Amino acid sequence: MKLKQFIFTFLSGCVAMVSGTQVAQAASFEILASNLNNPRGLSFGADGSIYVGETGTGGNGKCQPSPSTMFAEICAGNTGSVTKIGIDGTVSRVVNNFDSLALQPTQEQGAGPQQLQFDSEGNAYLLTGYAGFPGNRDLELNQLSQGLELPPDQAFIAPPSDPEDVLGADNLAKLFRVDLATQELTEIFDFGEYEILNNVDGGDFITNPYDLEIANNRAYVVDAGANVIYDFSLDGTDVNAVASLTQLVEDVEFPPGTMIPPEELPEGNPGGMSPDVRDSEPLPGTILPTTLELQSVPTGATIGPDGAYYFGELTGFPYPEGEARVFRLNEEGVPEVFAEGFTQIADIVFDQDGNLLVLQFADLAQWRESVNGSLAGLPGSILQVTPEGMISTLLDENIFSATGIEVDNNGDIILVNNGVGTQGEVVRVTMTPPPGIEPESVPEPTSVLSLVAFGVGSRFLFKGKNKQVSDKDSA
Repeated sequence: MKLKQFIFTFLSGCVAMVSGTQVAQAASFEILASNLNNPRGLSFGADGSIYVGETGTGGNGKCQPSPSTMFAEICAGNTGSVTKIGIDGTVSRVVNNFDSLALQPTQEQGAGPQQLQFDSEGNAYLLTGYAGFPGNRDLELNQLSQGLELPPDQAFIAPPSDPEDVLGADNLAKLFRVDLATQELTEIFDFGEYEILNNVDGGDFITNPYDLEIANNRAYVVDAGANVIYDFSLDGTDVNAVASLTQLVEDVEFPPGTMIPPEELPEGNPGGMSPDVRDSEPLPGTILPTTLELQSVPTGATIGPDGAYYFGELTGFPYPEGEARVFRLNEEGVPEVFAEGFTQIADIVFDQDGNLLVLQFADLAQWRESVNGSLAGLPGSILQVTPEGMISTLLDENIFSATGIEVDNNGDIILVNNGVGTQGEVVRVTMTPPPGIEPESVPEPTSVLSLVAFGVGSRFLFKGKNKQVSDKDSA
């Protein structure tokens, strides 16, 4: 099914299909900030301050159908922001009144300021999301998209708008350099324009920048809508763009009411789905006899102890359990599967011991557990992948619809919890192994690559990313 699904689009997650035992550790939770509006990505300043993007609650402006909301309309407003949590505990918004899109009136599933990051000289950069057809964003891109040869499903997934119906959200789907003292923006890169002109993955024209990392004067951006991994110089030049990998998944379980047009099946209909499936309605939990080609929908990313770039994926609709993967870019810049068997990865990070922490947005299928279609309050978890390739559940309590994860210099986990709606939180999680008990896990049989000896024989593509590095300056 070659539909370019967005981050947190009908997110259906279940218990990850991984092999391992739960790490025997206790966890304490400290709320650092609350009442955040659809919060997303985290970062640190050099002094230890924490920054979190708030994609906002949209507003009463123009609206567009979006794949990220299962084609419900998201509407524009100026409610996006970036919040700073100082080392003294002070919470303040350093960016305000920014372009935002969200469902109305629920104010869920925002698209706006996604993540703030700093370069080695302390300059701040702001990544903004979007969630739709880039030609609907503003008049300039609407004009650029005129005459564009769109794929057959574009009109259904994210239909183009007439010029009088464009959103007027000019600052979305971009990377800016931002002066946090004045909120002055300097545009670096326009992902919406690039998608219209290049369409790297060859599918429908969609953009939704999700994660930003900066190393060696280059920006590395995951676009969960375009299914593209970008890297380019911090002046917006020397652009590399590679599409993330699709996958064929057999015997996919669908939520009730799902109907799949035959033309959306892979060529040759390898799963043998009946051509009259368009007129059928599977019962809840039905496993249709088909094989689907799912898009990756890349999400959170990080730089590993070996200096390489890693990213996780959500996978496309209907987000089959245990099919999400973590990728590593090799020396040629090509994604390779690093570990697999996860469900709906929202973000990833390495801890100080070289373990990869994988944040799952939800551990139960959204269509089983959501109330009135809301994605708020879905139980999630953090899984741990050791350098030896062992996968265990690190934490599966008090995590709900979580969207971001980092590790500070003390080894504590910083988590964006309740990332859907207006009750978002930034939480410090301190893990404490009980006396005399060591974490226990077993090998993960589906891991493609051994995680032994990070960095051996690999070129250091980036600076190692310890999440609170000394060369970053806060505002």
